[in-house]
This record gives sequence, structure tokens and C-alpha cells, in this order.
Amino acid sequence: MFDHMDIILSAAIIAAQIGLGVLFADLMSGIVHWYIDTYGDPKTPILGKHVYWPTINHHAQPLDCTRASFWSRNGPNLALSAAFLAAFLTLGWINAFTLSALATGVFASEIHVWSHKPKRKRPPLVHWLQRRGVLLSPKEHWKHHTHAHNTRYCTVTNLLNPALDRLRIFRLVEGFVEGFGRRKPRDEIMGIGPLARGRRIMSRARRFVAAHAWQVRRMVTAPVPKLALA
Repeated sequence: MFDHMDIILSAAIIAAQIGLGVLFADLMSGIVHWYIDTYGDPKTPILGKHVYWPTINHHAQPLDCTRASFWSRNGPNLALSAAFLAAFLTLGWINAFTLSALATGVFASEIHVWSHKPKRKRPPLVHWLQRRGVLLSPKEHWKHHTHAHNTRYCTVTNLLNPALDRLRIFRLVEGFVEGFGRRKPRDEIMGIGPLARGRRIMSRARRFVAAHAWQVRRMVTAPVPKLALA
């Protein structure tokens, strides 16, 4: 009996690690996506041309990604995941959580591409998982393309996006960045033509955090007054 309970408990722990690994990879995809959309500068050497600009241009040409080759879509993720796998092997961090996170990361771009393909070009299992929110669905991801490109950043599942947007997590982070770092979102500085249309109207949450963060920054960086000697 105890052996059976141990097996059940071990299976539950592994299942939880796998689920958390998938959600962690989903969160990382959202953070990277948010950073590129918000602060990625196409003029940055190397990254600007090969990472930032393709992601920014995707807003203007959302279906171009479906015409690219499998390796051009997933090669960078595969190389990055292989590097992390080597590091985890060296550090002894191999478990169900790290393996599921890496495996999900490898196919994060492909999962995103599936959300842009018509139903007839999606594998039946993918369509089934999309309808149940396990994988990013076309309906969910299209909100990113119709809401000024500043919502629904996560590109693996439907699970995290609603909570992150409802809590205004990314707007709050932008407020901290603007208040402490004095850095505004890219399109407020550069414009980038029609890609910026209707985007980045400063939300009340971002404005509130930015204002208070700026006050804290001023207090921290203010010169200490010299005491007059009697």
C-alpha cells in the first residue's frame, strides 16, 4: 500500500513540475515578447536586425511567419535551449521542471505560428488543445494584434495572459522603468510609422507608478546637504 502511495505521490510531483515548467516557459515568452515590443530598438547591432525588427514587423505582416521555414522559425529557440540544457547538465539541474520548460521553449515560436494558421492547416491535436486553452488559440492571440499590441504577450498557452493583463503587470513594470530609468516605450520615441498607431496610450496604472517611482528616485539620488560647522 505504501509503495502505491509513493508511486502516486511521485507521479503527482512530476506532473506538477511539468505543468509549472510549461507555465514558466509561457511566462518567459511573454516577458521577452513584451520587452521587444516595448523597448526593442531595430537599430541595435545584430539583435536589432535579426530579433527586434522581425518581431516588430510581425505586427504589420502577421501572416509572414506562417510562410517562413520551420528552421528559420525555431532555430534560435533550439540553439538557446541547447545552451541552457548544457548549463543545466553541468550544474545538475535536470528534472521534470527544467526539461518541460526547455522543451516548451523550443517550440514556443511554432505554437505562436499555429495561432496564425487557418484551421485546415493546423494538426487536429493542436486545434483540440487550442480550443481547451492548453495551447495559445487564434482567438486569444488575435487580441494582441487588435489591442494596440500591448496585451496578451505570452505565446504558449491561454492561461497566463488574462491574469497578467487584468493585474496590469506590464503597465506597472513600464511605470517603474519610466520612473527610475527615465526610459519610455520605443514607439513613443521613434514612432515606427503605422506600427505605433493607437499604441501606448499611457494607462493610469503606468502613470501612477512612474510618478511615484520618479519621486523615490529623486529622493535617493538627491545630494546630501552639508552640515554647517559651528
